[in-house]
Amino acid sequence: MPTLTKSNKAVFVAAAIILLLMAFVQCYKTTHDLHFAFDVDFDRDIGFARGTMNGHYGEDPNYKGEYLWYNPMLFTIEAAISKWTSTPINVVVVRAGAYLNLLGPICFFLMAAYFFGMEVALGSLFAFLFVPAALANGGECYNYSPWLYPFCFAQFVFFIDMVLCYKAFLSQKYSWFIWLGVAIGLSFLAHAAPVILIILIMGSIQGRKILASMIAKSYVQIKKYFFQGTLCAIFFILAASPLLYYIVGKYHLHTINRSPMDYTDGMFYLSHYMEMIKENLSISFLVALIGFIWFYKNFHQQLIRRMIFDWLLFAIIMYIYASLVAYFDYSQYGIHLPGTVPSYHYYFYLKMVEWVFFGFGFVFLTKWLVNAVVGFLTKQKYQFAALYPAIIFSFLLLCLAIVMYPSYQKRPEFVSMRNLSLVKERDKNKVELYHFILKDIPEDKVILCEAMDTISLFPVMATARKTVAVAGTFSNPYVDFYERENDQTNMLLYLKNGEPVTAKHLFSKYDVDFVLLANKRAIDYHALEPMTGKIVFRNDGFVMYSIKKW
Repeated sequence: MPTLTKSNKAVFVAAAIILLLMAFVQCYKTTHDLHFAFDVDFDRDIGFARGTMNGHYGEDPNYKGEYLWYNPMLFTIEAAISKWTSTPINVVVVRAGAYLNLLGPICFFLMAAYFFGMEVALGSLFAFLFVPAALANGGECYNYSPWLYPFCFAQFVFFIDMVLCYKAFLSQKYSWFIWLGVAIGLSFLAHAAPVILIILIMGSIQGRKILASMIAKSYVQIKKYFFQGTLCAIFFILAASPLLYYIVGKYHLHTINRSPMDYTDGMFYLSHYMEMIKENLSISFLVALIGFIWFYKNFHQQLIRRMIFDWLLFAIIMYIYASLVAYFDYSQYGIHLPGTVPSYHYYFYLKMVEWVFFGFGFVFLTKWLVNAVVGFLTKQKYQFAALYPAIIFSFLLLCLAIVMYPSYQKRPEFVSMRNLSLVKERDKNKVELYHFILKDIPEDKVILCEAMDTISLFPVMATARKTVAVAGTFSNPYVDFYERENDQTNMLLYLKNGEPVTAKHLFSKYDVDFVLLANKRAIDYHALEPMTGKIVFRNDGFVMYSIKKW
């Protein structure tokens, strides 16, 4: 890419800021007045954040006596914001996404500008913000979203890691590999997916260097490469220790509950591959395909070229692999591959590299138009002729963004997901129960909930009070979920009809303090009286009893 003057760079930066503001305004409007987010993912995050605020970092907020298993960066930031601003944590979680998720597109733009130049970066940013990720059934999220999903928030760490990876391998200085190790370790505190991808990219680059040195019998170089990798690994471990201490030191990475890594929906089922293909065939894909061809033929900076192709390759490989993990876990073959994260996480990184190629494609397709307008304006001898290409290109993208904006505002994440959040916070019975638990139930108490209800997720999980079992996808992966679920079922059966008698000791095993039931079904629990004490809470939806201790 040609070197740009400061004035040209200023034009592109101004256009990028306008695009970011357009997206931010819509995201802000979606969540600025909400009190609860529609998805129980956020109730999990509220629980972890609340536990941290209460001085219990390192503990599982759901299960008594268990440890931290979830990436802590986001919920720690949420807890800090809540403490510093005296804002309820549920409000922080639902409203902070419009702000914190901006880190993703900002870092994406900076990475693309550093690697490819301002023109491509601006085209890629446009796609990142306004082209949907083509998720079936309305989708879960787009690349920049008002919803503070951990994987949306954590996107920015990957782009920082990519730049540091480039600096390290370009300079070959040990100091850059130390910084890279620290950055990847911190990235692991945010999310596993970007870390897995950047490690694979690094391994691919360094592996080629080691192989070439082995062929050349350059043992000094081999020693240097291994030392670089060792330095990076040591500082990764140090930076990631706030999570590694628990999942390695306490749980020894022994996964028992595989549900969190197997979560699959819509087009992400392996058998729905045709739906996946159809969802991704679009004009933006064709533009990206043109950009890919241009990049392949004309972009010759070897290290960046290798990193981008590795990004594409490993995102595809890990998406397929994660899909196979889930497929075999639910099949009859008895095959359990080592798991990482659900496949849709890798899908988003695959879409991000598509947006990189979109930038190249858009520059290529509009070059003739930009040149034609520049030629016309130059003949008119207007001032600031040197700025014409930047201004015209930026103007084209801004016009396209304005044309797309009405349909952008109607996307599910802005309309239906907001409406679902409003429905949730208008559920008077659950919200009243949520505030009662926070105010009147000590944080170390264990609440037994009905297995058929979602109240173990909201409101109980969001209060960071303990329970016997939550849904498998939100349950600690290093704890036997099916044992806890079975014990929960047996305890509830015992409260209904006194059987099985063996379930009585389970109340002591889990140190149960309260039982929470749907009010309309409480009459079915005929054996409640011998086990329970007084009613501590009741409204039109729910009733909570204390449990007698022996």
